[in-house]
Amino acid sequence: MKSYLMKNIGTLIVAFCASISPALAGEPPANSDVALEESFDRSELGKGWKINTGEWKIVDGVLRAREIASEKHSAAARRTLVSNNAVYDLKFRFVEGGKALHFGFDPAKGELKKKGHLFSVIITPTSWKVLKHVDKARREEDPNETLAQQKTEFKNGEWYSLRVTTWENYVTAQVEGKEPLKVSHPTFGVKKPTLVFRCLGDGIEIDDIKVWTQKAK
Repeated sequence: MKSYLMKNIGTLIVAFCASISPALAGEPPANSDVALEESFDRSELGKGWKINTGEWKIVDGVLRAREIASEKHSAAARRTLVSNNAVYDLKFRFVEGGKALHFGFDPAKGELKKKGHLFSVIITPTSWKVLKHVDKARREEDPNETLAQQKTEFKNGEWYSLRVTTWENYVTAQVEGKEPLKVSHPTFGVKKPTLVFRCLGDGIEIDDIKVWTQKAK
């Protein structure tokens, strides 16, 4: 009986690892579709984008963001795209007085009993991390939580490629030449209605956004 149970447990583990390993490795799953491509080879952001705060405009074929001091808030923008299990690619760089880039998600309405953002990958010139965001309705019981963090340099003016993979409750963030950040949280495996971008400071540039989503079964 014991050997039978161990054999079946082993089979389940192998099957589970096989199902998530492409995402944890940061590769688009074989059964995925390209859901979004944004190269910014145009003059206006256009349909699908919503500017919440700050200045977001296309300059020389890239999306440039900066804070507006009078708003006293980070620059924030959203790109509509419903996703769950997916791989998200983008290029970014710090320019002028850029202090931080946030790339993350909100939970879709009705998915969680939570007020506020879901999680973000936060990159500064000296570090990066994955942050599970506070539930604004229960700040003390469910505060911000840094799930993974690394001290490392992101040079001003240099382009970097970021890949974020969401697979069930697992998230992997990768930048070439950096140690990947791999985390999980029971709230992460929910439908996400938008891509959320935030900029702190006077200069972040973003380009070549591409998203693969899991095909419907």
